[in-house]
Amino acid sequence: GFYVAEKLLKDEERSVRVDMFDRLPAPFGLVRFGVAPDHEKIKNVTRIFDKVAARDEFRFFGNVEVGTDV
Repeated sequence: GFYVAEKLLKDEERSVRVDMFDRLPAPFGLVRFGVAPDHEKIKNVTRIFDKVAARDEFRFFGNVEVGTDV
């Protein structure tokens, strides 16, 4: 999700907005909840995700069940 959003938002030839829907209430999914605390290198990708999430063209909607809520 976040890697695709980053790629789309970096495309200077197109003006895009990204709305991300996630079943979990908070962003970063398994990176936040599924990676052991001693794997700092893997968890550091959240810095990249934070930059994507900070963009005006990006919106995150958590706690949403696709097919039920939308």
